[in-house]
Amino acid sequence: MQISFPLISSVLFLAACSHPVPAKIQVTGQASMKVVPDIVDLSLKAYNVRPAMKDAVAETQSAIDQILVVCHKYIHENEDIKVSLVATNKDYEYNGNREIFKGYSAQQILEVRLKDISQIEKLTEELLATKISSIENVRYNHSRADSIQRAVSLLALADAKKTAEKMCEQMNVQVGKTIYLSNYPTGGCPAETGRAGGNEYDLNLYSKSFGGRGFKITSEILEFQDMAFAGFEINQ
Repeated sequence: MQISFPLISSVLFLAACSHPVPAKIQVTGQASMKVVPDIVDLSLKAYNVRPAMKDAVAETQSAIDQILVVCHKYIHENEDIKVSLVATNKDYEYNGNREIFKGYSAQQILEVRLKDISQIEKLTEELLATKISSIENVRYNHSRADSIQRAVSLLALADAKKTAEKMCEQMNVQVGKTIYLSNYPTGGCPAETGRAGGNEYDLNLYSKSFGGRGFKITSEILEFQDMAFAGFEINQ
């Protein structure tokens, strides 16, 4: 007896194709949460130009010593104060097409974190009484930023599931098992997630015309955002 294998293959192929592919639904969820910041980061700079490099370095280090004394009154953990090394260079000014040597510059920066925002004005008031050159990159943040962001991610996933349920309810079908969950679109490109708001501020103190008063910066509301992408089977 002769067996036709192509015929058997065709029958198996047709049998496999007889199972319907489950219907699917793909949805996007979004979530956001607004919080009041509870910490503030600042960059404090001392900068001097003098004819001799040693004088520029000495002036800058003297200013940093004054700034550190003030910072330690309001910031009690050493890890919240980071001091850079002194950076030196030649300083020039331009007069038309001419480059004129002014002297040697020395710069040093303190990165500080204030965990009691209510003290920001008192801190800056005392800083302005020192030989500080500028207060830069004033950035508000939250001490629980990571956990808040994770909570927002879960809310975005819940929103995606709710969207799927509402759409299926409208079409008189039910949401089936989960196919995938992701914080990224199916195309693989990262979605725009994270914290929005919280502008940076720079203050260059070319003159101490503030009368010894601290400047006032209004802390903005931080908004944490996230998106979620999900796929579900549909039960007919």
